[in-house]
Amino acid sequence: MVKFFTSSITALALSVAFVSAQTPLTGYPPANKVPDVNSPEVQAWLKEIDLTGAPTIPLHKGEPPACPNPPIPDECYWTCEGCAANDITVCGAANTWGLTFDDGPSTDTPKLLDYLKTQKLSATFFLIGSNIIQYPDTVKREIAEGHHLASHTWSHHALTTLTNEQIVAEMKWTEKAVLAATGLRMKYMRPPYGDINNRVRFVLKKLGYIPVDWTGDAFDTNDWQMPTMTESQVIATFTKSLDAYAKGDKSKGFYCLEHDLNSMTVGVAQKLIPLGIARNISIASVAQCEHDAAPYQAGGTSPIPTVSGVTPTATTTAGTSTGTATGSATPSTTGNKSSGAGAVHAGALSVGAVIAAVALMV
Repeated sequence: MVKFFTSSITALALSVAFVSAQTPLTGYPPANKVPDVNSPEVQAWLKEIDLTGAPTIPLHKGEPPACPNPPIPDECYWTCEGCAANDITVCGAANTWGLTFDDGPSTDTPKLLDYLKTQKLSATFFLIGSNIIQYPDTVKREIAEGHHLASHTWSHHALTTLTNEQIVAEMKWTEKAVLAATGLRMKYMRPPYGDINNRVRFVLKKLGYIPVDWTGDAFDTNDWQMPTMTESQVIATFTKSLDAYAKGDKSKGFYCLEHDLNSMTVGVAQKLIPLGIARNISIASVAQCEHDAAPYQAGGTSPIPTVSGVTPTATTTAGTSTGTATGSATPSTTGNKSSGAGAVHAGALSVGAVIAAVALMV
């Protein structure tokens, strides 16, 4: 039986000059609310895709929803049945921790980026559209420093509770925000709460997205439970998971569940990551794990960045993006480091933009 939880989207704000200096994007739906499907923008997007043939599965209720009893035939509900269909649930690289952070950007994301830069590590950030429009410069910095961007929807609502049209609105407004900030069109996504079934998958595939879950309860860091769960308990619990992985079959890697939504989750991440490094587990982004040298969809306004040291694979390409691997690095290394069913959770920039982003770190 998997567990349900809700995550607090309230960040514990600190005075961060990098964040406060940002100019929010305008012309977007209300933050943290499911966008209106009757807006001109959503109606135009709906005309671009054919949702005919979508599985007829009743909408679930709740945030997150409870498991249906009895189960719905042919739903393939990951959160309740452990059915992943074609979702990505394990890192494709051996002995590798697929480092991912959900729910950002937040006022505390720059501190996490500072840390990842000192460790020379790359991560995938599953972004919430409502937060992107508040902190677009943080998103630009993530790209400038070699991280991978993916979608976590506009408002963090459980997708199995939304209509097909609402799912389109959630994904496309988030896509539009990242396009505005970076010129890139995302290709990977993570459903809020891990809430996904065959109907949701059908719509996401039509939009060119590849779902990335995480590798079961053992690789949920439980950072979302703080402060109810103490930092020491989070560290102790995840240490057991890393020890079990290090002693077992490491032919495939794993994806963890972590968050950059407040100072507590960002702080504990800086204590969990060294535990993996100490066990000689490589650390990589989703793009590196999946050996996808072109981890964005075609149709953006910036050239699609390639991922150093990996070769594009047809199995992870949802859109029509193409790319060529460069360099020789595999999952990020610093010295000797580099990088089933799940628990339910709550383009190249101009040289000037890169310099500006780095300058803000000094």
